[in-house]
Amino acid sequence: MSHLMALVVCLATLSGAVAAKESDTFKNPTAGFEITKPAKWQFATAAQHQENLKAVKLSDQEFQAAMLKYATVPMVSMMKYPEPYDDINPSFKVNIRPLGQLRGKTAVELVNVIVPSLQKAFKDFEVAQPATAVEVSGLKAAYVRFNYSLEVADSLKFPTTSELWIVPRGDYFFMLGAGTRQDEKTGSRSEIQSILKSVRIDH
Repeated sequence: MSHLMALVVCLATLSGAVAAKESDTFKNPTAGFEITKPAKWQFATAAQHQENLKAVKLSDQEFQAAMLKYATVPMVSMMKYPEPYDDINPSFKVNIRPLGQLRGKTAVELVNVIVPSLQKAFKDFEVAQPATAVEVSGLKAAYVRFNYSLEVADSLKFPTTSELWIVPRGDYFFMLGAGTRQDEKTGSRSEIQSILKSVRIDH
């Protein structure tokens, strides 16, 4: 179970994409979800999502194979710069998943289930902010931040920070994942916070 959850989280925090939208605001009435990107950011494409996943090299080869096999397009994804981009492109991605056997667990418990497997998947992994109870759009949620070295296919390494918010609602949970450089040279985590504050989830 923890390995599957880690896979889902990995897909949520790596740069990814969905079909482009003309407006800065993405709405999914079926999921009851809304988010607004900064004006200069880009909504991305499904093809970019697959290409980005293929370029990433994880420490756990079995985990990497599963990631490529089970990858699904996120509900919405955005990035600061047009691709291709030769550094960490700040990104924010949203997925929604059924809780299944995890129903009843708190958001903090859900985060703590996946952290050990993430530690195996990424090089130089460290938890910078342990799982903490927070609110997202008025719903009980959990937040965790971790640092690692992101390796890509051409052997380049980038010092990366990923942030993750888990937001349970009914039989499902939303995963909001963001990625930036640790030193914030290509984009700040205050930008990520501004995106998070735009999130609206129906209760």
